Amino acid sequence: MGRFFSNLGECIRIKKGLFCCLICFSILAAILAVVSAIKLNGSVLPIDLSNIAFIRFLRGDCGFVFLLIGSILNLLLFYFAILLCCCKKFLCPLAYLFYFYYVYSQVMIFTSIILIYGMLNALILLLLLLLFMLAVFTLLILTILNLVELPSNCYFSACFNPRESCVIWLFLALILLTIFFCVIESILKSFVILLVF
Repeated sequence: MGRFFSNLGECIRIKKGLFCCLICFSILAAILAVVSAIKLNGSVLPIDLSNIAFIRFLRGDCGFVFLLIGSILNLLLFYFAILLCCCKKFLCPLAYLFYFYYVYSQVMIFTSIILIYGMLNALILLLLLLLFMLAVFTLLILTILNLVELPSNCYFSACFNPRESCVIWLFLALILLTIFFCVIESILKSFVILLVF
């Protein structure tokens, strides 16, 4: 475990320029999402809340299994898009775009919940969602840092080789984090804490 964190620290140190750029553009994507939700009524890259797995679950439109599978599949869609795009240097900008769109969409959902249900009415859900979003954004940034500049001739074998990168552990962390989020949400709903929906 210590080696894992030391490898991540070394990766951030070596690619600190890219790390800072990803953070700055993530903030810009988040600001664009907030402005779009508030001022433009979601007209810039709109997000359909009725298709969000955890909102459907809270409304009673689906069960826990759908929540879990839907949440994991949604995250894996972006994850594997980023993974595939990083295999060639000229495709890396596409990987960044997929990541920034993910940030945009999650912040748009977060802002829309505030606008529709109010901050106080959905406070517990918003806190849970905020922690989940920040953790996922961090793991995706670390994944991108690990993927960039991997040898293209053996890219996929290097990706999932723990000796060459931390990608496999970051992938497992994303899955476990998503499962944890779904379980906590299910517990809160079971105890009638999330009634606003």
